[in-house]
Parts: sequence; C-alpha cells; structure tokens
Amino acid sequence: MSNAIKFGILNSIIGLILGIYIANSAIGDGYWTLSIGAPISAFVCGFYFWKLIFKKSTENRNGKLILIGLLTGTVSHYLCWILLNIGMNICYWTTGNCTSSLGEPPAQIWQMLIFGIGMTSWSLLFYGWITVPSSIAIGFIVDRINKNVA
Repeated sequence: MSNAIKFGILNSIIGLILGIYIANSAIGDGYWTLSIGAPISAFVCGFYFWKLIFKKSTENRNGKLILIGLLTGTVSHYLCWILLNIGMNICYWTTGNCTSSLGEPPAQIWQMLIFGIGMTSWSLLFYGWITVPSSIAIGFIVDRINKNVA
C-alpha cells in the first residue's frame, strides 16, 4: 500500500470521528452527511497532496510533511462543506428533510462554492486545531513507518 493511501486512510479516520461528533451535536437535519463527507474529503485531500508534493523529489522531507499536513488539514474543510451541501441537497430533493435549524432548505450547490469559504473559516476556527496538527502528525507517522519497513 502506498504512503499516500496510508496517509489518506489515517486522515479519514480523524474525519470520521469529527464528522460523527459534529453530526450528533449539530442543530438541524442532514448533518449526518458529515459522517460521510468528512472522511471522504480528508482521504481525497490527503492522498492528493501527498502525491502532488512528493511527486518530484523526497528532499526536505520534514518541510514537505508539514506542508502536506497543513494543506490536508485545511483544504479538507472546504471540500467537506461542498460534500455536505451536495448530500443535504440530495436529501432535501428526495425526502424534503435535511433543512436548516430554522427549517429552510439547504443552500444551492453553486452558492455553497462561495459560502463554503466562510463556513471553512468557522470550521477551521472550531476544529482546525484538531485537523491540522493531527494531519501533520499522521504524515510523520506514515513516514516513520515507511522508514522502519524499508
């Protein structure tokens, strides 16, 4: 299994834990989709950034691991909001549920591309202190495991 996949899977576990926690504590319908969107976004971002940054060379590994963790821990929030919105819209269109805490329908998907930036800012404020350092730590763990196996 490649390091990018290991990194993505370990990040998706953090995403799953936070997604379940937030889904259970959120007010409104449809936040259960976070337990699906958070691990997917963490895996996709982790895998992509690992492949992108280590594509050219493996020099300066510590700096690259910190950058990969920083990017994964932050960008995954934005992708998660997009996936959450897509899931909530599908739920709303098919069942009429998944409304806001005031009973309003979810934002349209094109609106969330813009609103997601603001939502990401709040998300990073409340949960970025977990996702960014844990993603950096996961990068160093995967790298260490790779060195011990090799």
